[in-house]
Amino acid sequence: MILTNGQVWQVYHLTGGLPVEVDLAFEVDLLSDSTPASKADSLFFLSKDAFKRRLIDDLWKARAATSPRSLAQVILSDTVLDTIRREVRRQTSHNADAKDLARVLREEVLRAETTT
Repeated sequence: MILTNGQVWQVYHLTGGLPVEVDLAFEVDLLSDSTPASKADSLFFLSKDAFKRRLIDDLWKARAATSPRSLAQVILSDTVLDTIRREVRRQTSHNADAKDLARVLREEVLRAETTT
């Protein structure tokens, strides 16, 4: 989905299902201080050629993979928590429980909207 007022172009990705999820894929402000080349690079994803090669799908997959929610899931995975636990033990000689580390990360380190 593309929204524009002529100056600001916003491209959203809609994920079907219930509820429908709408996520901002990218935004270009034509009057911003960024270089014309960077604006053109972003707007290229809206070209006919880019749509033929499904480049916007690749862009969306990269954005989704590095979204705050995805990265929070990676950080809270068992493998990463175990690595954090070992590093805390190495640095402080305290043998923390992985569940306690996950709780602290969820409640105090990560933003609430990324862990729900």
